[in-house]
Amino acid sequence: MSTVLIIGATCFIGLPVAQALRRAGYIVYGLARTPEKARILAQNEILPVEGDVANLSEWIPKSVETIIDVSGLRKEAYVLLEQAKKIGAGRKLTDPKLGFIYTSGMWVHGTSPDHISEATILTRPSPIVAWRPEAEAAIMVAHDVLDVVVVRPSILYGGNGTICSVWLDPIYKAAKENAATVSIPGSPTFPIALVHKEDLGNLYIKVVDNLTVLAASTHPVINAASHQEDLGPIVTAFSKAVGFKGQVNYRPAENPFEEGMVTALNFRANKARGLLGWEPRQIPFAQGMEIYAAAYKAFKE
Repeated sequence: MSTVLIIGATCFIGLPVAQALRRAGYIVYGLARTPEKARILAQNEILPVEGDVANLSEWIPKSVETIIDVSGLRKEAYVLLEQAKKIGAGRKLTDPKLGFIYTSGMWVHGTSPDHISEATILTRPSPIVAWRPEAEAAIMVAHDVLDVVVVRPSILYGGNGTICSVWLDPIYKAAKENAATVSIPGSPTFPIALVHKEDLGNLYIKVVDNLTVLAASTHPVINAASHQEDLGPIVTAFSKAVGFKGQVNYRPAENPFEEGMVTALNFRANKARGLLGWEPRQIPFAQGMEIYAAAYKAFKE
């Protein structure tokens, strides 16, 4: 039975990934920085461990075969990589390599009208993640001591809807206040690359199961997006679900995070489907809004 350690195991991406791997039979450790986060992990059959990534090599459970970084932090990514390399370099040549999966994101492609894939050269990343192509490169050249794979999720939906709050929160607040108008970034025809949190978790199972094969390829990168939807129908469906009857006004992005959220991608995820047999199963965002809005409201209320 395989064992993984997840850095960022309680975040919006990390927890679904940890839960999916546990359901698949993996022993899952998660770095817990507070007692509350340790409790959340334990409730989900994820073994909480305390420590600092700066000295990971001193406390990592000996049974861990793969490290998954979903922290999304710039400085920590490099610190964690160096610690993983230290652990990997200490293994015998006859031992299996330590696995290292880095979670990047599809914003590294930036807005593009052209079809993009994992092989597309990164030339214009969204400003908020301008540092990530360099981090990805540093990770991929560590293949001499680690089995490395980079996963690039698109925008996640489902559950508490955290990352989509840039659109959902203003509408929900306006509905509560019976406001006549609300303003959100984007446009009704803006195409969003999406993946449900449960589908993403299942993709990570595929990646971990096939880590050695993926890591042996010349470009071990997987784009994680199931489909595209225009923002307008999503907003209309959510407004109806939460009882907002006013007018939604669209505006330009006003900060780096919003710029990332309005990154328009014309993507293909053939590698995840064709190479790994990944089959997203969740209902699209707008179509399943009765479910997704109810979950969002349950977290808010």
